[in-house]
Amino acid sequence: MANPVIRVMEKENENAAISFGQTATLSGSIKKSIGLVVLTIISAAVSANFLADTSLAIVGIGAGFIGGLILALVTCFKPSISEYTSPGYAIFEGMALGIISMQFEHLYFGISAIAVGITFAVMISMLVLWKTGVITVTEKVRSAIISMTAAIAIFYFASFIASFFGADFMPRTGILGIVVSLIISAVAAFNLLLDFDNIEKAVTNGMPKYMEYFTAFGLLITLVWLYIEILRLVAMVASMFQDD
Repeated sequence: MANPVIRVMEKENENAAISFGQTATLSGSIKKSIGLVVLTIISAAVSANFLADTSLAIVGIGAGFIGGLILALVTCFKPSISEYTSPGYAIFEGMALGIISMQFEHLYFGISAIAVGITFAVMISMLVLWKTGVITVTEKVRSAIISMTAAIAIFYFASFIASFFGADFMPRTGILGIVVSLIISAVAAFNLLLDFDNIEKAVTNGMPKYMEYFTAFGLLITLVWLYIEILRLVAMVASMFQDD
């Protein structure tokens, strides 16, 4: 599940020197990031309350992920319109996440709140590690994170294709499932470092104003991925205790 924003950032960085007009600011990027996260949470809350327990639940999940994917692709091909597409992405992803979270809630009460809490705790921890210089995003670090993310993306794709033939490469229960989910969650967490670094680069390199929305969109993609993996991880741990 490689974040496509990373590749686009490299191209936008090359064009930054010839950009004109207003440029991205740190305060603007932070506001956009918070706004997209809040919009996602609101969409998730609405869909959880009005769609999760209805016959439209499956349709809502499909529409959410497909709509989000389409808008994500459009945003990456045309970053200059991210001001309009990224809020739509937040709404669609929020709809899917809200319904899925409620389904997990029916199995393990309170699991969504735990997953949300852990997700934001991880984000804050990675931000502190990055900001204090404990972890510096060098080119080697960036390449390593991108390579690990690409490997996971291939793993996801292979598992998806295998599912059509009755096979499943993704362990979903037991110790192995927990270990695999922990590894994927860790890689997702390290992707946050790239998102923070992208925001800083957009500001320091004088990239166009729309990059505030685009980098915020990239951060949201990672947070959505991280939340889904943490939700799966917490569910597997809860399942083990429930079985005991």
